[in-house]
Amino acid sequence: MADTEDDVLGDDDLTEGLEKKKFSGKVILMIAGAAIVVLLALVGVISMFSGGEEEPEQQVAGVDATLDQMAEDAAASQAGEQLEQDLPPEELALLFIELDEQVYNLNTGGEGSSFLRAKIVLEVDRESYRADIEAKLPRILDELNTYMRELRPDDLDGSSGLFRLKEELLMRINQSVAPSRVKDVLFQEFLIQG
Repeated sequence: MADTEDDVLGDDDLTEGLEKKKFSGKVILMIAGAAIVVLLALVGVISMFSGGEEEPEQQVAGVDATLDQMAEDAAASQAGEQLEQDLPPEELALLFIELDEQVYNLNTGGEGSSFLRAKIVLEVDRESYRADIEAKLPRILDELNTYMRELRPDDLDGSSGLFRLKEELLMRINQSVAPSRVKDVLFQEFLIQG
């Protein structure tokens, strides 16, 4: 019987030990959870301060504007493709529309002034597009002026910057002249001063 009481007392000690281990596991889990929360907060603070000079509201507005622009581009592209399919066949040709030389004031963030002087040529492949685009030149120039004034000199660094600029201008010009279509934007002159 004494062995039985020792076994019972031993089982109680074992039960208390298991409860302590469970409690210790819960504490460890709580500490790990708190550490994860602190780590996530730290990552959030670092990303907020390393995001550049823009305020979070400006960043959200920029993302919203980009998404809206992408939706408009997709709709314009579909509308342009549908109208192009509906048009009677026209002989394709290589035609160029030269724009006057333009000077744009670049965004330097108040650190001096910087200018871009550019001579742009638009490439089209249909005579009917050419006439329509020439009629819409004021709209095209307005689109160019609006976009170019927001560019920073760093945006135009290297050939990749020039390529991105050409793609952006092509997209914006095609939106302005739809249902006509510009095939390519070419730079005859491109000079950054300042």
